Amino acid sequence: MLRRSIALFLVVFMLAGTPAVYAQKSGKAAKQSTPSFGNVESITAKQLKEWLTFIASDELEGRDTPSRGLDIAAMYIAQHLAGWGIKPAGDNGSYFQKVPLTLDKVVARDTRLDLGGQSYEYGKDFLTSITGAAINDAQVVFAGYGWVIKSKNINAFEGIDVKDKIVVVVNSLPKGITFNDLKGPPGADWMSPAFYAQTNGAKAVINFPTFNNLINWEGSRWNQSEKGSVSYGNQPPLIKIPTITASPRLLSTLFFGEKATATAIFNKTQALADHTAFDLKPEKKISAKVATKTEVIHTQNVVGILEGSDPVLKNEYVAIGAHYDHIGMNPFAPGPDKISNGADDDGSGTVAVMSIAEAFAKGTQKPKRSILFIWHAGEEKGLWGSEHFANNPTVPITSIITQLNIDMIGRYQNPGDENHPQNKDLPKQNEVFTIGSRMMSTELGEWSDAVNKSFLNLTFNLKYDDPNHPEQFFYRSDHYNYARKGIPIIFYMDGSHADYHQVSDSIEKINFESMEKVTKTIFATGWDLANRPVRPKVDKPLKETGN
Repeated sequence: MLRRSIALFLVVFMLAGTPAVYAQKSGKAAKQSTPSFGNVESITAKQLKEWLTFIASDELEGRDTPSRGLDIAAMYIAQHLAGWGIKPAGDNGSYFQKVPLTLDKVVARDTRLDLGGQSYEYGKDFLTSITGAAINDAQVVFAGYGWVIKSKNINAFEGIDVKDKIVVVVNSLPKGITFNDLKGPPGADWMSPAFYAQTNGAKAVINFPTFNNLINWEGSRWNQSEKGSVSYGNQPPLIKIPTITASPRLLSTLFFGEKATATAIFNKTQALADHTAFDLKPEKKISAKVATKTEVIHTQNVVGILEGSDPVLKNEYVAIGAHYDHIGMNPFAPGPDKISNGADDDGSGTVAVMSIAEAFAKGTQKPKRSILFIWHAGEEKGLWGSEHFANNPTVPITSIITQLNIDMIGRYQNPGDENHPQNKDLPKQNEVFTIGSRMMSTELGEWSDAVNKSFLNLTFNLKYDDPNHPEQFFYRSDHYNYARKGIPIIFYMDGSHADYHQVSDSIEKINFESMEKVTKTIFATGWDLANRPVRPKVDKPLKETGN
């Protein structure tokens, strides 16, 4: 924090609630007029479209974490930063901060499951999580939905012992229950089937397949044994026992001659509706072995700094970021298109931060504070890149005064969208959803509003600006990991739509004119924060109430 002299206090008092933009002095005192936000007008829809055309192209293969396409995107961003003269702020003088990952794959030829002397083949008869020890002659118990939710008086395991057994469950929530009913961390009010089974000594969980499992069976097999499962760092998985998805053939054999057939259970007949749990016949014992191989790999955040002009304030940073990864491709996806290009999610944020970085770098007037530009990897996997940066910052974490996060700002209502069940909540033209501006800092929200009103006067829609909103967007993007470190944040987004995480999230659906306005507004907000005499005061603690 800066020391505050009496004179500085008076300046802050007079300017409270107004954008901190100052006219250049020329002889007499400067005259304040309509605020000028640096090089903001250099941000154009044309430039955004040019960059997004590449970022969301098939050549980048959906920018999965990790992937060749994501590496290409990282190099593309870094090349532009170097051309603009933005300083590297990654590892060893580079633009890249390595993020450690662990890659696990199922070794199909050595993975097996035996039931009553009959062997079943991995990939054909069952799929499995990439965890767990060998199982020898374990008895089997069916536990319906398998959920325990104390506040709803639900306990699928009441009266049964799962220790040293394999638990078979239906892979869905109990009737009348949604994920919004699951409050707090697992183990407090609720337990998933796998969490309960592991906690109570079960050997494994076998799931009935969902219709989606059956449709995507071959894609899941490819993910597990060829593509592999990636996790961040060295954190152990929450569920360590094998979680197996069984084929209809395996389940038919398993439930033959039992109280309920596999077909009846799959079709959710009365035996399932009543959550009736029962032990399967003692002769139906299962042995299984999941063989895996593990490799340590890396992906990267892309990080650059524009140094501030003030000799003191340049040691503080306004962080502006987005995630540049998406969900990749699936060669077994139905239909001809196998690549999820992620034009809106989050190609739009990726190129918006690029445009903001270029505008800051090429402006004749430099901000007083430094600007930290960061493109996070692994957001789609679990906010990995931002978690890694927050825990291993390349600048002192306490020197970051605010983080502005841009995640999906390319979609806005078109005619007819108001009647579309999945698009009706998109923002209107000249509107954007904002989250968090007052959640930790009253001042930040006031300053953000003042900038907006003096500039393009967009509508800041606060529909999702609540940690307890059912969508829980506050917890679902990279700003959250900064907020957890006590850094006030603003999250800009367009919500959700029919193309979210679909191959149809493509560039022709992006509204670049509206995207330009939002990007300019974010630049202006960053410019204002970088030039204010003081950083926004954090006057409210973060409330971590999400699941």
